Amino acid sequence: MNEEGIRFTVAISTYNVEKYVERAVKSVTNQEFNNFEIIIADDSSTDNTMKIINKLKNDKIRVFKTEKNTGTAGGTRNLAIENAKGEYIIFLDGDDTLYDNKTLAKIDKIIGEDAPEIVYLGYEDVGQGNKERISDEENSSKKARLICDVTFSVSSRCWRREFLINNNMKFKTGMYYEDELYCLKATILSKKTKSAKIKVFKYNAKKNREGSVMTKPSIKKCSDWYRMLAEVVDLYEITPDEYKTYLLSFIKNENDTIPLRIRGILIALKNNEKIKLFPKRNYEFRSFFEDEN
Repeated sequence: MNEEGIRFTVAISTYNVEKYVERAVKSVTNQEFNNFEIIIADDSSTDNTMKIINKLKNDKIRVFKTEKNTGTAGGTRNLAIENAKGEYIIFLDGDDTLYDNKTLAKIDKIIGEDAPEIVYLGYEDVGQGNKERISDEENSSKKARLICDVTFSVSSRCWRREFLINNNMKFKTGMYYEDELYCLKATILSKKTKSAKIKVFKYNAKKNREGSVMTKPSIKKCSDWYRMLAEVVDLYEITPDEYKTYLLSFIKNENDTIPLRIRGILIALKNNEKIKLFPKRNYEFRSFFEDEN
């Protein structure tokens, strides 16, 4: 346990979520496990989000706000990391919820006294018929599989704060796909991890929420995807030799989606419709050096 004696910081990122933020906060305050704090980091909301948050405040809740809107959750998550007091951090978006009131107790039991740097967990996609998305690795020491197979959601992991600080793990701000980049880098740098087939949160289909950054197809999303992929290539230099082939496989799998991504952007611009731009991942591991005929 850290010097503050707090086991978990649940970091809730908010932006114009007046319809959902109370539900998100109560999913934490209703936990059976009581050794936690809540940090709410708001990205300069323009609706009634902050008014609702201020009504919900209590001794367990601390609130921070960005000086100006950063456009994605990266800025608010960095703000939470800088101010967190918990031994472990769980990230939660303001329109999502912890899975049930036993979630923190389950994660605490998994962590035990082992002090893992990352705990790989899962989530339930409410917008996809309550589909489960859980790492299929019970033994997360197989880092190579995790580089290729992980669900790239920072909220489906529990993060040791000391690990994030010591490795200067900061999110890219104002950039889409910051989750993927962050998760890959952390997986590469981590030395001690655990995994469990439990769901930590419910993903409430924010892509369908009016005002969500996920609803708006744009050239920026396309350019940010290329930027993300370029920075993943840069990670190759710090990747241990035994995992480099797996990282190259990830890059190749992403590269294979380029025609669909470009087509989606063109359709979106032509029709000015909210459409699903990017295909769902269905990765099957292939060696980057495998001959394809």
